Amino acid sequence: MAEVEVNNVNPPPAGGGDGGGSSLIVGLLVLLVVAALAWFIFFRGGGGATEHNVDVDVNVPAAPSGGSGGGSSSGGSNP
Repeated sequence: MAEVEVNNVNPPPAGGGDGGGSSLIVGLLVLLVVAALAWFIFFRGGGGATEHNVDVDVNVPAAPSGGSGGGSSSGGSNP
């Protein structure tokens, strides 16, 4: 009977070397960015539903009555 030799040696990928380490680093960086965005959106304190009451007192002087009421809005000074 004849001998049959089977050689199952797989050549390395075309890029040369192991790409698993760099893929792991990129995956961890993506996960870190997604976690940071989720923290800023959901857990940054206060949420968006809290109500803020702001009491502002503004005193605006009355506008001078301008005369004829011609409707010209040129933006210039009133003579």
